[in-house]
Amino acid sequence: MSNDNPDAPLEEGRHTTLKISKRWLELVVYFVLLAATAFYAREALNLPNYGSSGSVGASGFPLLVAMLISASLVLLVIVNLLNKPSSESELFIEIGRPAQVLLTVIVMIALVLALERVGLIIAITLLAFLLMKLGGETRYSLLLTLPPLLSLGIYVVFVLVLGVYFD
Repeated sequence: MSNDNPDAPLEEGRHTTLKISKRWLELVVYFVLLAATAFYAREALNLPNYGSSGSVGASGFPLLVAMLISASLVLLVIVNLLNKPSSESELFIEIGRPAQVLLTVIVMIALVLALERVGLIIAITLLAFLLMKLGGETRYSLLLTLPPLLSLGIYVVFVLVLGVYFD
């Protein structure tokens, strides 16, 4: 590709690669997800209970989801501990551009924390723009059109079609 075109993506440069044990990375992710599920279940227990003690209250469905997720994660942990890798390629995971991955996670967390202040539509637009930019997209025609169109599409589906308002 020619670098004369401003919409052309940049060529991949030299970057560092982080090599992590696949088994330990999976276990860490599973336990982080289990902790998040426990928090979710605790918050679901704080929801009000309607009607008699025998009926399912507002926390019924979230607790069911938390139980299913927890059971699935426990099974994944067991499979991970019992499973032996079948080849050398399954021992390690290589993460190219670890700084870029970390920066992307920081951007996502910052936008979730700022969601109430900036509003859903602006937050989705910013998130899409920044994730595309961090992912290496350099074509400004895409960077300036896709994020607002994504936000508009989400607004149309939820507010105009489904009648779910973001208050």
